[in-house]
Amino acid sequence: APVDAKGDFTDEVGLASLVGANVLKDANDKVIELLKERGTLLLVYPYKHKYPYDWRSKQPVIWRATPQWFASIDGLREKVLGAVNKVTFIPESYANRMRPMIEGRSDWCISRQRSWGVPIPAFYRKDNNEALLTPEIIRHVRDIVAERGTNAWYELSIGELLPEEYRADAELYEKGMDTMDVWFDSGSSWAYVEDEIGSPVDL
Repeated sequence: APVDAKGDFTDEVGLASLVGANVLKDANDKVIELLKERGTLLLVYPYKHKYPYDWRSKQPVIWRATPQWFASIDGLREKVLGAVNKVTFIPESYANRMRPMIEGRSDWCISRQRSWGVPIPAFYRKDNNEALLTPEIIRHVRDIVAERGTNAWYELSIGELLPEEYRADAELYEKGMDTMDVWFDSGSSWAYVEDEIGSPVDL
């Protein structure tokens, strides 16, 4: 991506004068100067406008296209639509929003870039960023989290988080920091509650 996680332009921006410029600090001025140099600047007009801020950290948000994790819902669509038809929506008009969304969506982006939440237990090779995420790793991390809580992902070393068969290569990897989409998380975790205390659940 031409902008990294710190908000700095990378080499991919294609202009040496912009590499390292931060999109929230000095990048605007550098772009304006570049346009002036090339004779392509039409107008500079400063004005105040709203800008999105993260409500937890109180820091400005940068919109970036980044790799994400997706779950396919193609195999679940008919079952989900059947369940939606059994739901009493209040107000009823919400059903008209939900059905088309399910009918037309093939994938659900389940990853979020947050500093809190349930981590997605993926590891990435340092040399090529290739993801390592297997059923064995998911089960291993699940057992650790069941015993120590989700903070274990942030507190333990990569060697401790990887199953035995992967530990010899622990130095080749770094932990992913993506978290699970809270709607996906809450929309599936109810099944555990149902198993534990029965259904219907008294809220």
